[in-house]
Amino acid sequence: MEEFVKMFEEDSKALEMGLKLRQLVLSSFSNLEESVIGGAKVKLALYSRGGKNNVLCGIQKGTDDTCMLYVHHVDSISHDRLKFSGSGKHAKRIKFVDIGEILPEDIKWLLSKVQDNSPY
Repeated sequence: MEEFVKMFEEDSKALEMGLKLRQLVLSSFSNLEESVIGGAKVKLALYSRGGKNNVLCGIQKGTDDTCMLYVHHVDSISHDRLKFSGSGKHAKRIKFVDIGEILPEDIKWLLSKVQDNSPY
């Protein structure tokens, strides 16, 4: 937990969003491993199962006090409120600018898609 909190500025909106996302991630998967990787500027919390290379999702502080949730094993989604921003080779991301955008039912729905598609 301490390493996770260090990724964010103290008392920031991004930290508040990150903690909420972290709680939802940890409650959505069993046997989850959390690791914080990256250098001083770019830190990322990765959540894996059965080894650090088996990544399911990640959380990262974005620019301008935003927070990003990265998901693996999901190429596209059709959802009224959740939209992928940008494109990645291995992960897709959703950027949050306010904690009100992080609705537990939406995040749990998305993480269930990760669970359904994950080989581990």
